[in-house]
Amino acid sequence: MDNKPFIEAYQEINSRFIKLLSSMSALRALSGFEVKYRNEDDIIADSLSVLLEYHELDYVAIFMYQDNELKQVASKSWGDDAAHADSKYKEICKGHRALLAEVEATGEVQQINQVPGEDFTGSASAIPIHSSDSLIGVFIACHPADEFFSVTNERNLVIYCNFLGQLIMNNRLLHSMDEMVTERTQQLQMALDEASELKRRYEELSIIDDLTRLHNRRFFFPETRAALAQAIRYKKSFSLLMMDVDHFKIINDRYGHAVGDEVLKSVADTLRAEARDVDILARFGGEEFILALPETDESGAMVMAERIRTKIKALRWQAEGKDISITMTIGITELENRSSNDYVEVLDELLQQADLALYHGKDNGRDQFNTYSDIASLIDTGEQTG
Repeated sequence: MDNKPFIEAYQEINSRFIKLLSSMSALRALSGFEVKYRNEDDIIADSLSVLLEYHELDYVAIFMYQDNELKQVASKSWGDDAAHADSKYKEICKGHRALLAEVEATGEVQQINQVPGEDFTGSASAIPIHSSDSLIGVFIACHPADEFFSVTNERNLVIYCNFLGQLIMNNRLLHSMDEMVTERTQQLQMALDEASELKRRYEELSIIDDLTRLHNRRFFFPETRAALAQAIRYKKSFSLLMMDVDHFKIINDRYGHAVGDEVLKSVADTLRAEARDVDILARFGGEEFILALPETDESGAMVMAERIRTKIKALRWQAEGKDISITMTIGITELENRSSNDYVEVLDELLQQADLALYHGKDNGRDQFNTYSDIASLIDTGEQTG
């Protein structure tokens, strides 16, 4: 009995089995790729290396869409570098456009079973790389044997290309999601920065006087109460200056509010330059200013008041060809004059005392400072005229 047919059948089955194992091994290797944060070109190059390792192919290349045109992004050959392989298979490389065009037109596998050429004859197969229903690239495989790409070879390569297409799209999706997350994070950070800036500006506007850029009453009261609470607790000195520009209404009426605004801004700049970092300076309203002096007794407050009065009097402005100057009247009081230990009540009491000292100076010639301790006896005897 002739055993040759059985031997040939066994060899054919064994060959197919080995090719199936090789194909499965290639897919297994491909499925083990770590795609996250990897470059797409590196993934494609590694996939071609895997394919050459497990399949009997001599040359492989991948074309991907770039600017709506299929362009070669990678190629490898068995035992040759890519440049040598591209040169070796120049006839296929010249003719692959026909294969690519057929694949683009039909979306199906295209084959050349006999490739003519001076240095090479063999077969080639062009297989579409899909993602869902979209063609994203084309895989080309070459073998030196004619009619090498059987139905089994083709099926295995189609499975491989489908898997590769999904791998590429998963990588693109990951990168797209990373980019989207990065973009959204940047947008969120910008929104947070804008919100923080708006909050800062709102808070600043709520406690800063628009004209003079000094703090206003909204800032002065809580800050001064806190400073007073510290002074009372630790038995520290504390003084208060109430200041008012003399005859300011005349400047507004005679020269206009624009000139009046310039005067107020110059006064504010002068007060700001004299105040210490620990002092609490504010525009109290109109042409009236207030200065809280922590750790300062009445004598120290008097020195500060005289220095401010002198510098304000030395200021000059020009309007309608005339020199303009002003004077300031100041009322002073200190923590020693309080009748309570409640810092809220104490501040109200000190404000009233400084205000009385201020208006005593207004009623007695202006351009001066007075202390509440000096005028208290006048108030008690009814000599204070208000």
